[in-house]
Amino acid sequence: MVQSSNNGKANEGEAYDNDKLPSDEPFNSEIHIRGDSHLISHDPHLNEDGTHQETRTRQAQVPNGQGGTRSQTETYPVTITDFAFTINLTQCIISEPLGPPIYIAGDRSAISRGKTHLEVDEAPTKGADGKDLEMSQIQLGKQFRRKATSEEKDAVDTRAHRLELVGLPPWVHLPGEPLGTQATVDSDEARHRFQYSVHGVDQTFDDSGLQVPGENLRQWADEYCRSKKMLKEFNFHKIVYGWNLAELREEIARMIKLHWSHGGSHQPDIKFTLESDVVSVRPDNWLSRILSRRLVKFLLWVLLIYPLVIWPYKRFGSGGGGEWRVAGSAYAMAKWVHLEDSVPGETVESYSQRVPPIPSLRTLRATPKGISRLEGTREGEWFREWEGTIASFVREKRINRTPVTMPSNQPGAVLDGYRG
Repeated sequence: MVQSSNNGKANEGEAYDNDKLPSDEPFNSEIHIRGDSHLISHDPHLNEDGTHQETRTRQAQVPNGQGGTRSQTETYPVTITDFAFTINLTQCIISEPLGPPIYIAGDRSAISRGKTHLEVDEAPTKGADGKDLEMSQIQLGKQFRRKATSEEKDAVDTRAHRLELVGLPPWVHLPGEPLGTQATVDSDEARHRFQYSVHGVDQTFDDSGLQVPGENLRQWADEYCRSKKMLKEFNFHKIVYGWNLAELREEIARMIKLHWSHGGSHQPDIKFTLESDVVSVRPDNWLSRILSRRLVKFLLWVLLIYPLVIWPYKRFGSGGGGEWRVAGSAYAMAKWVHLEDSVPGETVESYSQRVPPIPSLRTLRATPKGISRLEGTREGEWFREWEGTIASFVREKRINRTPVTMPSNQPGAVLDGYRG
């Protein structure tokens, strides 16, 4: 049974660098996979769980104060699981023939850049007199790397949460935030391909000027390899974007409550879980290897060796730990794709007259580059296809450990024109 607390942890692959910096040629790295029973695939799942509380009674024997016992009726709460099932959304992720774009953290983003604390690559924003500097006077780059402030740390967490809820990738620029906070895109080809590509109901974001990174992925990897720290770690993250998960969660919850006998007084627990979303690269030394083993690490905690010896060394030692969390890849569930046969300044109507036949005009839009076509499945389309299946699972009180990948046949589904 998939419980509401079932948050799968990401698989962790560990490749070990050699003494020399790697070449650009492909190679087969040594890899160690670590996971648990919750893991299903490398992509997101929709977990849905419906429980309610019931109060039951039972007879218990309690002391009577005279050396004996007496029977007493007592009440106790019981959590009843009405339904619990998982829907696998892997098939909704768009396949990228050229690979997903690799994003690099912005210079102003408070992240791990090789230390045990968060940093930004920016000179101070105040001058020697304590006054704020003009934007043109603020310098970015590795040579100005400094420890992040608490406000900058909070801003990163708030931004990441907001992007996840509305389904935006990390390279978009949001209103009111300073330039350099958003991520950059690693290659010229990807910057051209993903400019004006983000799909979202909220159009207040800007994905027109994808920025060139101060350091590309190879340069960050070289910096990691040059480090002599024994417990260093390079983490490469994978994210999914393109769906407004906050709105989708509300619609699913609203629909479930219509078919749930306890829906009037209880709220279903709906979670979107991205699994195996981190690839970790660690050094090839005995200490790093043994700490990658859960059982060994647990024993070191029990024996107090880890908290009293290893953790202080990793946290404060000059040759101890350091993390790089500067890069990742992004996978779209819905996006706009530029049509190469369109021209700048062209409208959807003029394009449709010039290049027939075309798909529905609702799947086309004009951008400064020309015309783009919507690719992938929108969250509303997915919901329309799955709402009958989810409703039937709720009514049937379905409890299923195996992820569902296809909606069940609904009345009328086989009829021509049923799906529009």
